[in-house]
Amino acid sequence: MNLTFLPDVLSIPLNRRPGYDQMIRSGSPQAFGRIVAVSEDRRTARVVWRGTPGTFSFVPDARTIDVAVIVKGRLIVRVPGQPVIHAAAGSLIEFPREPFELEILEEFTKVSFLYHPERLQLEVEPLSESV
Repeated sequence: MNLTFLPDVLSIPLNRRPGYDQMIRSGSPQAFGRIVAVSEDRRTARVVWRGTPGTFSFVPDARTIDVAVIVKGRLIVRVPGQPVIHAAAGSLIEFPREPFELEILEEFTKVSFLYHPERLQLEVEPLSESV
């Protein structure tokens, strides 16, 4: 069993995620992230993700569950036909598994716990020992 321990989530270095650029709906948000752990069976992962202000339009894999704790910032999640969700630091949210819009009001950071019933196609991005 691998132990995941990050003494300060907000200080770990994150990598730019240019693949999100094609999902920009308004503004010029940027996405950053780091996959900090993946289970041996590859069904679960722990991820830190940060986004800057603007709006993304997501079409997620409906089989992947993304439960996150917002550790910094504010955002709005919109799913057609459902109530708007306003989330901020301290919020726990399960992100929709259907198309949704993510409006980032102020730079936010989340720690996500991902689950896929078959296999996540993710690779760990190791941290240096000094982090």
